[in-house]
Amino acid sequence: MKNAIRWAAIGDSFTYLNDHPDETGLRVSKGYLTRIRDALPQLRLNNIGINGSDFECWTRQELPFADLYTVLLGTNDWHGGGPFGSVGSFRARSDGDLAGRLGILLDRIRQANQNAKIVVGTPVPRGDFVYILDPFNNARGSWAPERDKSTGEEVFLRDAADLILACCAGEAVPCIDLYSEAGFTQENAVRFKRVKCADGYKDLPYPDYCGLPFDPKNDEYPYPPEAIGMTYDGLHPSDEGNARIAALFVDRIREVLGS
Repeated sequence: MKNAIRWAAIGDSFTYLNDHPDETGLRVSKGYLTRIRDALPQLRLNNIGINGSDFECWTRQELPFADLYTVLLGTNDWHGGGPFGSVGSFRARSDGDLAGRLGILLDRIRQANQNAKIVVGTPVPRGDFVYILDPFNNARGSWAPERDKSTGEEVFLRDAADLILACCAGEAVPCIDLYSEAGFTQENAVRFKRVKCADGYKDLPYPDYCGLPFDPKNDEYPYPPEAIGMTYDGLHPSDEGNARIAALFVDRIREVLGS
């Protein structure tokens, strides 16, 4: 394509799954990357997303040359307990926490192409996650805090998103507050969670399901198709969720490209 813009998409499962709909149980028809490309056909996509990755992972990855890099990370750093760091460790490029590793990643992008455009997105709220292909892979939603490995302090996903925003603002790197702007909430991450109770299964909305046990060996999958909200499994975006994320990226990419 004439005047094509080379685009490398850096990210975790949100990004990786764009090209692997079979791993969503075919619950997603079009990921956020494909939706961005549909709206901006001049972009030539190279999806380099890595399932399960965090910022530490991306300090070690070789990055291809591109004109535009998008970054969507942070939910796995938060769930893993960080450490999270600060704007100070971001500036120092500490290789021991989320903030410092974000700085290292930005430097590595600039090393790949010093003239590249960069757009970063924050993680979005998440409900209780149960992987559709392996229910033993599950985690509490962002209604519950994680504990920072280095400080022992409780940290909510909102705190991690705010840290990413603050770090990017310090270097004038465009960053989308997807946590606040994409429309994901605890209430709409899923319409309900199917929970086994003493008197049988019940479809419980947020916050009624919070803290109730899930037995991956004996309980049925808690998110049938009719439970799909902004996510299809409590964590990963549904078609609606992907559309919301894509729309915000499209607007910001247009701004940074001057089109």
